[in-house]
Amino acid sequence: MNRPPDRPEKQSWKVSDIAGSSVIDENGECIGVLVDVLPTGGNDVWVIKTGLNGSGEILLPALESVVKRIDVEAKNIYIVMPAGLKEVFEERAEEPKQ
Repeated sequence: MNRPPDRPEKQSWKVSDIAGSSVIDENGECIGVLVDVLPTGGNDVWVIKTGLNGSGEILLPALESVVKRIDVEAKNIYIVMPAGLKEVFEERAEEPKQ
């Protein structure tokens, strides 16, 4: 009987291990710094501060399809940005504040 190959165990990190890490997209662009992790029950959501002064924010789902590699020692997280996500948060940042 054929068995599917064993999948490696999922790795997990403490928030303190990854907070302050640079988040780098598939084009090698640093999109910001991870500042918080929001547990949602299904999957965590990462809060990424963007912009020169950290004034912007992106909420990034911490999914296997998004997070490709975490280098805890170098404080780098490599991701594939979901289509349209960055633009949604950029548009929100451009809206006038009331």
